[in-house]
Amino acid sequence: MSHLDEITAIENAVFPHPWSKTQLQHDILTQLETENFVYIQNKSVIGYIFGWVIEEEYHLNNIAVHKDFRRRQVGRSLINHVIALLIDKNVQIIFLEVDIKNTAAQKCYESLGFEQNGRRKNYYPSGDDALLYIFRMNSHG
Repeated sequence: MSHLDEITAIENAVFPHPWSKTQLQHDILTQLETENFVYIQNKSVIGYIFGWVIEEEYHLNNIAVHKDFRRRQVGRSLINHVIALLIDKNVQIIFLEVDIKNTAAQKCYESLGFEQNGRRKNYYPSGDDALLYIFRMNSHG
């Protein structure tokens, strides 16, 4: 919660339809089991990842990196950090959705071993579709 303002600023700068501060706060304070992290550099948040653990699944709800720190492995580091932690929680699969127009994110997820596994029509407020990606923990050590 102490980083909520910085997270909200990144969210607003990065996404065309950002989560509101209230939505972000709700996700942080949810009673569900979560794995939420910020990436801090020089005492400032430059990225974050939010997700829920539901039984043997992890639902990656939100990930973003400050525009000034893109292409510096921040997002990859956040995902790898979460994967390492999920091994001990007996999580078997990770789910996420990504905007069909966000090819940079798609390439990142695919390079980490995520596989495209479906499409959600009109998923985003803009009417854009989302691609569903999965990561099978057992096939990636």
